[in-house]
Amino acid sequence: MTALIPRKQISGQEAWNNAWTNVEQLYPAAQLDALVAGTLTEMRVRLAGQRVAFAWSGGKDSLVIEWLCAQLGVVDCVFAMTNLEYPEFLAWVTDHMPERLQVINTGQDLEWLRKHPRMLFPQTPQDNARWFRLVQHAAQKSYFRQRALDVLVLGRRHAEGNHCGEDGLYTNREGVTRYSPIRHWPHEAVLALLKREGYSLPPIYGYPRGWQVGTGNWAQRLYTASPEQGWDETWQIDPAIVRQAATVLPQAQAYMQRKGLA
Repeated sequence: MTALIPRKQISGQEAWNNAWTNVEQLYPAAQLDALVAGTLTEMRVRLAGQRVAFAWSGGKDSLVIEWLCAQLGVVDCVFAMTNLEYPEFLAWVTDHMPERLQVINTGQDLEWLRKHPRMLFPQTPQDNARWFRLVQHAAQKSYFRQRALDVLVLGRRHAEGNHCGEDGLYTNREGVTRYSPIRHWPHEAVLALLKREGYSLPPIYGYPRGWQVGTGNWAQRLYTASPEQGWDETWQIDPAIVRQAATVLPQAQAYMQRKGLA
């Protein structure tokens, strides 16, 4: 099947929304059943006898991982967050998080942003990557060691441009072993499983470029053409975030003045 949705970084809202509406036709049940069966077979082999948990972000891929792990009795998981999250998204997380979820807050806040201005709406791949190291990777490392895990299951996929390691398994320099069982899943299969299983999608997918940006705090907002675009989109999502930021960040104050919002 030819995928309707391109790689996330170049995809648009319309393609994703259309796919969600028509996913039963785009990825039929028999095809999904075969993919799920093959994935679960691999997971049983890879995870046998291992101390396992999974990373949960509330995003579409982590919801698929949540469901797959549940079929195998794997219920422990970790959620990485900062003090810069969208309030609406955090409310959704509170209502939909797995029962055995451990939250790890890595502590970034407005004062931290003031001291690290390059990290506000990152404009380079290096700064994008740094966000993930500081938040998701740091929390995962801490959790992995706390729980003395052998494997942490992730929802990383090639279709998202993610590094998944050889055969989906790799150990980083800090000794954290990650496994990506849905690495070969197309976008349509992810949506098909979530829709079939009745999952509620987080509000982020309704935000400007929500499917492209995905989960993450508002200051980490990815793929903006400029910081101005980052402020514009954040204001559309929740003006209170920008108003609060303006009490600490000169960039937010200047934005509100330019737009006549101060």
